[in-house]
Formats: sequence, structure tokens, C-alpha cells
Amino acid sequence: MNFVRRFVFYGLLALIAIAPLPFGSNRPWAWSILSLWVGILVLLDAVAAFADPVRGESRFMKRIAIPAVLFIPVVIWIVIQATPDVLPAAAHPMWGEAAAQLGRDMAAYVSIDPELTRDALMVLLAYAGVFWLAARHGRDRGNAAIMLKFFVIVSTVYAIYGLSVFFGGWEKILWYDKTAYRGDLTSTFINRNSYATYAAMGLIASVVMFVNVLAHDLRRGSAGRKMIRRMMDGVMKKAWLPILGGLTTGTALMLTHSRAGFASGMIGVMAVLIGLFVARMLPRKIAGWSVGGIVCLLIVGFWFSGHTLERRFERLDTDQATRLTVYERTIDGIQLSPVTGYGYGAFEPGFRQFKQQNISGLTWDLAHNSYLEFAFGAGFTTLLACLIIFVVIFAKSASGLVLRHRDQIYPIVGVASCLTVAAHSFVDFSVQMPAMGICFMFLVALGWEQSFSGENRLLS
Repeated sequence: MNFVRRFVFYGLLALIAIAPLPFGSNRPWAWSILSLWVGILVLLDAVAAFADPVRGESRFMKRIAIPAVLFIPVVIWIVIQATPDVLPAAAHPMWGEAAAQLGRDMAAYVSIDPELTRDALMVLLAYAGVFWLAARHGRDRGNAAIMLKFFVIVSTVYAIYGLSVFFGGWEKILWYDKTAYRGDLTSTFINRNSYATYAAMGLIASVVMFVNVLAHDLRRGSAGRKMIRRMMDGVMKKAWLPILGGLTTGTALMLTHSRAGFASGMIGVMAVLIGLFVARMLPRKIAGWSVGGIVCLLIVGFWFSGHTLERRFERLDTDQATRLTVYERTIDGIQLSPVTGYGYGAFEPGFRQFKQQNISGLTWDLAHNSYLEFAFGAGFTTLLACLIIFVVIFAKSASGLVLRHRDQIYPIVGVASCLTVAAHSFVDFSVQMPAMGICFMFLVALGWEQSFSGENRLLS
């Protein structure tokens, strides 16, 4: 069973490496393969756990009980939405109208488009599966170190690819011509905002890893020049990877020209600096300098995007007005069906009836606000259950950062990633891109599991 566990572990790492490659896995064939991949790994992991349980299995199950208990009703409700004739009273009126028009009985669903709901549920289960696997294998300190380092490597590789394409002047994603966001760095993603969030998580992981490598020298209270000289004298050789990762992902983040993505990323980096200070991994003086540096970087980042901002400001008022109108109409829809929703993942067909004249000519397949879209599709109560899950995970990671005396780097990454994605989700849909979503769950699960008391057991 040790071989099976290692196979699952490296299969998870391979998934994290490959998922961003096919357009962020934002194609039906890509997210279907991704979901199948996760399902196979979860099944193999379960077989290994039942055949040869390792020490701490019961403890792990107790830890994950609250998130699991809250998540199960979410899945059950979404399944009900996509199942015919389960709740006729809650079925969408469209099915009754269609039956009347056709003059025959038809199956009635809560979801306005059950196929879209099943697809979205499949991806949601893949997210949950990645969280489960990352949490289980992240219990071991050796595995946790490999997982963090591997994500830094992967995010750096995608940043280098994006920078190469950008500065080479090739408006392509892989071998396909770009159809959108020409002049913006998107790496292998189609949407610049989604890649901006991914790059921000890579930057967060790189900064944390860099400080961890130099933690011993940073903790020693010597003068600034002496500290810098000691850091440059050999120690920097150990930190080449996070330095390269920070430079490439940070530059790529700015070149996406995504204002919301860049600002959300800076929120995450600021959270990292605060976390490192709280964990006493960053001296007060250096923490102050770093915060000042982040503020300067924020200003430079917006200035760096100036050549694209000028033409975007010309249509900014119109874009904002249109998006606010979409938010208002989405809220109207939620108020009309706060409990049942219109079908998880079925925003576009469900939103058609709420379009106003000034947005009727546009196709809105996403709400550009993940919270509103989830409530619109699955219902407000289901959104509330999911938010509670993440609050529980976030709170535990934050407490682990404060209370633990070692390995605080992992809760720091988890907390910062949560804040970055939570902030960006108010104005965009990055977490709904499968590759971005599973990498987010990968880091959050690692931070959550490592926020508990350390157990140096070997899972392989």
C-alpha cells in the first residue's frame, strides 16, 4: 500500500502541474479529464487507507468532519436540482411551460439546465477531491515541503512561458492564436484575470518559501549590513528558486494588466508579510520596509499598466455601469428564488429572463461575482453553507499561524491564498476556472492541515 500512496501523491502533483496547460482546463474535455483524474486518485487513496490504515487516520477524520458535514448537503442539493421530478413544487416554471406548449408530459427539474448543473457539480467534486488529497498527504512534513516547493516550480514555469510569449510578441496560447486579451499576459489561460490570480498565488508561495530559506539569518539580530552580507555569502544559493519564482510571477502578474487581479495579489502578499511578522519569521524593521515596498509596488504596478489603462478608461464608466446592472439583476433573481436557485452552473440560461434592455444584446455566461453567481444557481442557503466551510478552514489556518511554533509557512500560504481569491471573487470568476480552482484548493488544504499539531509520521 505504500506504493499506492506514493502513486496517489505524485499523481496529485502531476495534476497540479498539467491542469493549467490546456487553457486553464476551461474546456469540457479538459475539466472532464481533470475530474476523472481526481476521482481515480481519491478511489486509490481510499483503497490504500482501508487496506493499510496509517497512524492518525481517526484523528484526520475528526478534523475534517465539520467541513465534510457542511459540504455533503451542498452536493445533495445540487444533485436534487439536476434530478427529474424529485421536487415538483420547486421545479423551474420553464418545464411546465414547455410541457404545455408541446402538449405532453415532461420531466421537471429545479435547474433550468440540468446538463450544465451536472457539469458544474463534477468540477465542484474535483475541487473537493483535491482538497481531500492535499490535506491527507500534506499531514507529513516532508510531503508538505515537497508540495509547496513543487507549486513554486510549476507557477514559475508557467510565468516564464507567459513572459517569453509576451516579450516575443506572439499573440498565441500554445499554438492557437489569441481571440481575446491581445497585448496582455495570460500564459496558458485565456482570461487575464484568472491567470492574474494564479500568478498571485505563485508569488505568495515564492515569498513565503524565500523567507523560510533565510529564516535563520533573519531571526539573528545583527546590523542591517552584516545581515545582508551574510545572506549574500552563500545563503542566496539556497534561495535561487523562490527568488526566480517571485521575480517571474510578480512580473507576470503586473503584465496581465488586471487591476483587480493585481490588487488582490497585493492583498495576499500583505497578508504574507503580516503572517511572517506574527510568526516571528520576519524582524519588525524588515517587516516595515517590506510593507512600504508593497505599497510602492502597488503604485508601480498600476503605473506599469498605464499604456492599456488609457484606452480602458474610455469605456470604464460604461463597463462599470453594465456590470453593476448585472449585479442588480442577479440579486433580483436571488430574491425571487433564495432557497432553490435556478440551477448550479446554469447562470447564463437562468439570467436571460432578468436582462434589461441595456444588456440584452450581451451574453452573460458568468456573473463576474462568484458569490452572487453561486447564490443565483444553488440558492442563498447553499452559498451560506459553503462560506461557513471556508470560514472554518480560514479560522483554523489563522489560529495555526498564531499558535504553532514551527511550519507556520503553510498556514501563511493558506491564509494569504484565501484572502486573495476571496477579494478577487467579488469582481470576477477566477476560482471558477478549473485549473485555478484546484490549485487554490491544493494550497488551502496544505495550510489547513499543517495548522494542526505536528505529527511526524511517514505516510509513504
